[in-house]
Amino acid sequence: MFILFVLLVSFIIGFLFLISYKKSKKKARASENPSSNIVKYKWNHVWLKKTAIGAGFVIIGFMIGILTGKCLFSGGDKPIVDNISDSEYVFGIDISHYVGDIDWKKVKTSHHPIEFVFMRSTMGADGKDNAFEENWAAAKKLEYIRGAYHYYRAKKNEDAASQFKNFAATVTLGSGDMVPVLDVEEIKKLTRKELREGVLTWLKLAEEKYGVKPIVYTNQGFYLKYLDGYIDGYPLWIAAYSGKQKLEGIDWTFHQLSKYVQVEGIEGYVDGVDFKGNLDDLKNMCLK
Repeated sequence: MFILFVLLVSFIIGFLFLISYKKSKKKARASENPSSNIVKYKWNHVWLKKTAIGAGFVIIGFMIGILTGKCLFSGGDKPIVDNISDSEYVFGIDISHYVGDIDWKKVKTSHHPIEFVFMRSTMGADGKDNAFEENWAAAKKLEYIRGAYHYYRAKKNEDAASQFKNFAATVTLGSGDMVPVLDVEEIKKLTRKELREGVLTWLKLAEEKYGVKPIVYTNQGFYLKYLDGYIDGYPLWIAAYSGKQKLEGIDWTFHQLSKYVQVEGIEGYVDGVDFKGNLDDLKNMCLK
């Protein structure tokens, strides 16, 4: 909210200067001698001065917004990057093709105690993550517990059944793999009823095929607003970038606690995820 306030104040100040410019221009025209260039020069000087000051406020506002925004939108969780291995829970990461090429051998050497890897597999009725097949095979080779998730597109022309068909046709889950995961983050033009019915349809289709209850991924705010009380009984993977502070108020199974985890073999940051339980508990969530 602070960054929006700064930008709003800056634009208002700039706008007032422009209004002042227009009023001054009218006065200048009324008193200006057409045969004289002196008044024009004075007017142009005033106009440039006011415009420069107004633009200056806008630029300063943007700069302050950008600088403060880095802190505000990071959730304050950057400092925990080096302490992630101190977690009392089983730790894993979340990846997609957005993280770029992964050197999996280097990932294995990272000081982070990575036990499991969630990776995006599919999106909507026909979307596929470009790096899924390669990452899926590499994680298996290095004996990570693997989890595949489907990104649910909230569109009327992409029903839940076709979206699940896309996931089932793309992902081959075997013994030792985590139960399927549904990623729900948007509602767009769907009604709440349509969204909830679609989510439950996808979950039930997955449950029928694999004989297990799927995991639901969403962020804290979205869950409380749209899904709380409608997907009871399904394990929850909640994104809330609270760092080492435990997530309260939701009965979570997985907690995505940071988006600023730096792992060997992966350029840039990845999401860090805690599992509430020990390694045996996690293995019990996997397919037999």
